[in-house]
Amino acid sequence: MATTPRTERAAAAPSAELLPDFAGVDVRLLAARTDHAVLGEVATLLLRNWPTGDEAVAYYEDGPGKLLR
Repeated sequence: MATTPRTERAAAAPSAELLPDFAGVDVRLLAARTDHAVLGEVATLLLRNWPTGDEAVAYYEDGPGKLLR
């Protein structure tokens, strides 16, 4: 049986760079003003499925210091 050499790139080492904080983005404004079809559709879906303050839930496992094993 012949084998095919793997062509995937090796996984990159994790970066210490922090991701940008988009918590302040106004999704309603983004959905209303964007000309990008995909971004507009995603923003619309986010708004349609956005929980109200009463429905929002956070679990202990979601915390930044929790190590999952």
